[in-house]
Amino acid sequence: MMGGMAWENIGVEERDGLNVALNEATWLAADVDTAVRRARLLLDVLSLPADTALSAASRVVIAVNRVSRVAASLRMGWWNDEAAAVIPLQVADLDTTVRSFGGCPIYGWEYIDPPEESWSNWGHRLSVDARLDQCESPHIIDLFQEGGSGEQRHLDVRIWFEQIQITAHDGREISLSDFVASCIRWWDGMHSGDPRTGGQGIYPLRNE
Repeated sequence: MMGGMAWENIGVEERDGLNVALNEATWLAADVDTAVRRARLLLDVLSLPADTALSAASRVVIAVNRVSRVAASLRMGWWNDEAAAVIPLQVADLDTTVRSFGGCPIYGWEYIDPPEESWSNWGHRLSVDARLDQCESPHIIDLFQEGGSGEQRHLDVRIWFEQIQITAHDGREISLSDFVASCIRWWDGMHSGDPRTGGQGIYPLRNE
């Protein structure tokens, strides 16, 4: 429990739903509490309510519990630049570093328990690698930022965790199923031409 709210576990269905829900989200901040082994990630996600209310994005906090490891790679170059300098970090620097990108979107559809090749691209070039527990937690969340401040730089972050919790920015608890449903509703709405999904710079592919 955190603040009286329950932690939720992730199965295959939840993993797949979260990977849809987080696509094209804007990552704003990250806070890791090593003492209690928890991390809180602030994002603006694309979501729609079940009714006709006007809403195209929702600010949420994704908290993960029983964190066993936090790794990050801050590089002064693009994601695939093997010659880019790696900048050392401490876990305490992570929030300031994420915020310095000014809120860039994430994309790629694979954030929760991603394929191992995503780690092989940067896991050998770490700015920080903090192990908070001897036993490795069963789940992973991978997020990144690129550019954002006018500099050519890239940040990858991987957090190993066991449980997850979603809350609105005002502290209201959102069940994992409701969160995923609202985000899938946005993508379905975008493909069906729902006007509430406009203004995000994302459009359905057109058949030529």
